[in-house]
Amino acid sequence: MDTHFLVTSEAFVATPGELDDEHDDYINPGIYALAFADFIEAELAKRGYPVKFRCQEDWGHWMELEHQGKFTLAVCCANTGEEIDGQAEHRVFLSPDKPVIRKFFKKIDVRSDLEKLGATLQEVLESNSAINNVRVENAT
Repeated sequence: MDTHFLVTSEAFVATPGELDDEHDDYINPGIYALAFADFIEAELAKRGYPVKFRCQEDWGHWMELEHQGKFTLAVCCANTGEEIDGQAEHRVFLSPDKPVIRKFFKKIDVRSDLEKLGATLQEVLESNSAINNVRVENAT
């Protein structure tokens, strides 16, 4: 079950607003992914995963998706601060990232939802010519 991806791209760089002094008040310095999050949101919506809530966290972007399950399903992304062959590296991951979650003392098997979303996300990443070096990262 693929829930974490690393990609490189020179297309998704920090926007001017992500580099100003005000940005550092709510996002860790050097963390950006606004353009990448916009791209992921638009592509997932085309494939039946509209975003119902989105916000910037201190570590990157959180996009909560509309779906039929009774649990929160989200896609998250941020740059890693690394470059490979002159291209910014980004991490994209799903939440939850485990096949079984607990909610109000109940176990919910979310494996099929994660497998479907993971496959869709991987197709989004691999089908865009501006994104290179798509690789699956083991969840920790």
